[in-house]
Amino acid sequence: MRNDDVALIQRILAGDENAFASLLRKYQRQVHAFARRKIGDFQIAEDITQETFLQVYQKLETLDDPTLFSQWLYAIANRLCIAWFRKNRLQTEPIEEVCILGIETEPYSRYVASEHAKIAAEAQRDLVEKLLAKLKESDRKVITLHYFEEMTSSEISEFLGVSENTIKSRIRRARQQLKKYESIVREVLGIPIEAEDRYTEHLNGGIRMKLTFERDNLLSSLQALQRVASKQDAPLLSNVLIQAEDSTIECMATDAEMGIRMKVDGTVKEAGSILVSAEKLVDIVKTWPAEQPIDLATTKDDHVEITCGDSVRKIVGFPDKAFPEFPVIDTAAFAIDGEVLRSVLHKTTFAAARDDVRYFLNGLYFNLLEDRTEVVATDMIQLALTRCEPLKLSEDKDGFIVPLKAVKEIERTFANAPEIRISRIKDQILFADADTTLTTRLVDATYPEYDSVIPEFFEGHVVVPKASIMDTTRDIFARANPKEGLVCLEINPQQIRISAKTSKTDDEIQETLAAESGTGSVRIGVNAEMLIETLSHIETESVSLAFTNATKPLVVKPIGEEGHICVLCAMKMDF
Repeated sequence: MRNDDVALIQRILAGDENAFASLLRKYQRQVHAFARRKIGDFQIAEDITQETFLQVYQKLETLDDPTLFSQWLYAIANRLCIAWFRKNRLQTEPIEEVCILGIETEPYSRYVASEHAKIAAEAQRDLVEKLLAKLKESDRKVITLHYFEEMTSSEISEFLGVSENTIKSRIRRARQQLKKYESIVREVLGIPIEAEDRYTEHLNGGIRMKLTFERDNLLSSLQALQRVASKQDAPLLSNVLIQAEDSTIECMATDAEMGIRMKVDGTVKEAGSILVSAEKLVDIVKTWPAEQPIDLATTKDDHVEITCGDSVRKIVGFPDKAFPEFPVIDTAAFAIDGEVLRSVLHKTTFAAARDDVRYFLNGLYFNLLEDRTEVVATDMIQLALTRCEPLKLSEDKDGFIVPLKAVKEIERTFANAPEIRISRIKDQILFADADTTLTTRLVDATYPEYDSVIPEFFEGHVVVPKASIMDTTRDIFARANPKEGLVCLEINPQQIRISAKTSKTDDEIQETLAAESGTGSVRIGVNAEMLIETLSHIETESVSLAFTNATKPLVVKPIGEEGHICVLCAMKMDF
């Protein structure tokens, strides 16, 4: 294991960002588990984990003995835990000398998901126990033994010394008292509500809301909302809120960080609102035929009945007051042409980091300047920058970082919007068209000084057809050694020679394409996939590749379009 660490550290110090990602994956869960054990809070432990690896990234070159990496990593996490206790004026417990290597490993994302699920389940169970406290002590004791301890009526009868009929009566009475809390306790305790009682209000005219939809309209909206609804952090947020007022139907979903509200075409027969599982509703609607309308009705006990032809499905809902308040777009919001915004996102998003411990890189930076807005994405190996008109969102000129998840949803949600309004409200930003509003929390961080990455002067450049260099690079990379991931560009004013090592014989493969014009010469290595992706997001027929030397970044620009710049770090080659 130590030899693996040493090899990874050597690659990192040589400039291999993928090696740091491997080191992060190897230790991330152990560090988080260690911090959580000391601090006792899952979210704070996540923050400490991020800060630990940020310090590792910044200070790795100061580690004299790479074989001691795990102890060094442990010491950094230890110091950050102690600093947190001091800052919060809490008494720290002695830190045990436990090496974080002793913690079993598994993919960090799965670990985080399971921990969030545990936290949510614990919170649900605590809430149910509070509700059970509303019952008479005799009823509470019986239903607790029955559902929490999984004892049968006869076992409870013997345990309490009460007749089995009395036990059954108490269970039935407790169920009836808990019936109004069914939407909360149903999944936790699995309490069945008797069929003859469940829809009495419905049969007696207890309808609160009734809507009719075309199947495809409803399904497409629900699928968009389901992408946003929380899948692990909080059970309540896995639901979609359906509201009907006058002739307007709106649906909302949120994961506490990002939310979406959209109008859905349909007929309002009775106004009202309900929270209902996004996943269950999608699973029901998508199996039904497109040519038949769908009726959705709710009852006073917050059940939802969905009907299509002769098919009827019934699921449990929640009262709408449990749903978080949704912000409203400012009437004076700044308006931008939809095509312009989509182009800006397309030209930059691909360069943003994915799941990087430096969370501020997992998003798109909007730098609000006086005469323009610069939109930037980088993972510190590649960078993409483009410019658009100044976004006049507020009196201040502070830039902001939009999380990558929200950026992707903006591209999907407003794919055809002719105009998009943008409004900033404190730590949130809202995007809206005539039918849909998307809101997201902004990343609370300072974006790196990206200007310093872009060279000011070049020794030479070459202009080539974009399709030619992209197709040639793709062909070379398909036959190259996937472990290398590099291509060599030998550039002169007349041509570009692209080469790489093969995957089988380790021989060199190469192809040459003619240049349209150029000055200077260089031999430089770049990441093949990143070069292909960069070229695929340029919208002109020709591109310029500007260079300084073999160790400085390669700058790719579209010919005939100002303000779009892509930067690729030079990579070390051994061929």
